[in-house]
Amino acid sequence: MIHRYYKEGQKLDVAGLNQITVLIDRSETELTEVALNEWHAHLNGPPHKHDQKEQVFYIVSGEGIVIVGNDKFNVKQGNLIYVPTGVVHQTITTSAEPLGYILFNIFNSKEKEGHASFAEHIEKVKQTRRKQADSGQAKVAGSEQTDSADSQGKFIADVFQGKKYEFGSNDTLLHIDRTETEKFEFVVVRWQPGSKGAMVAHKEKEQTFYILNGSGAVTIGNESENVKPGDIVFVPRNTPHTTETGDEQLTYLCLNSIVDKTQDESFDAMYRRIAPQRMERWKSGDTSVGE
Repeated sequence: MIHRYYKEGQKLDVAGLNQITVLIDRSETELTEVALNEWHAHLNGPPHKHDQKEQVFYIVSGEGIVIVGNDKFNVKQGNLIYVPTGVVHQTITTSAEPLGYILFNIFNSKEKEGHASFAEHIEKVKQTRRKQADSGQAKVAGSEQTDSADSQGKFIADVFQGKKYEFGSNDTLLHIDRTETEKFEFVVVRWQPGSKGAMVAHKEKEQTFYILNGSGAVTIGNESENVKPGDIVFVPRNTPHTTETGDEQLTYLCLNSIVDKTQDESFDAMYRRIAPQRMERWKSGDTSVGE
């Protein structure tokens, strides 16, 4: 069971610009990678893009500006930003403390940019990032040179507001639908006090939870561990799992990285298909594994 605290992990320095703390490495997953990315105070980061992955940033500290294509977002703790594949983006820190965010990388293929680990990737690109930061240009020697994609980013000011889907033991707020991306969807899941969900497994997606508030226990396969704010939990594809709470509500960000073809074109279609059966299993106390 991969269960880690968001400030603890391998530290990677990126040419004196930012520090990455590896939380879930690409070597441990099919399409997912997660880290704490902290940009130094009063810094204009490198404009750059990625041709083989999408990204989501969840701001946890500091203040600044995130530029995604032609959009400029003023960001602070609690904001969420989506960066599509191929779109030039830049992080600018305007505060006296580092601008930190949980970085979710979702790869377009299992080759994962051709790098076996996050550390190997940083070693390959860090000098290019330094050149990009110094010049203020995305196109420098060694950078990805394809024309910028036309896709638009997305900014969510408050992750506790959104379209709500009821599952009985919990509800889900949809923020980034699979119709808007290449390989993922992004939601917030809220478990009420004294709840325990039905046991589920997903054949088409792997999941990452980032605990926002509350406490409880997450069970994955035969392992169960207590979780708290700041914890990261990874659920492999096809692995039975559930969540249980005690006396307080438990809320977490949930990244669904879509590895295999889905039978549902949207989160809404998936919900309408599986929710009745899941709620019935939850109400009856059925312990079998379903969707």
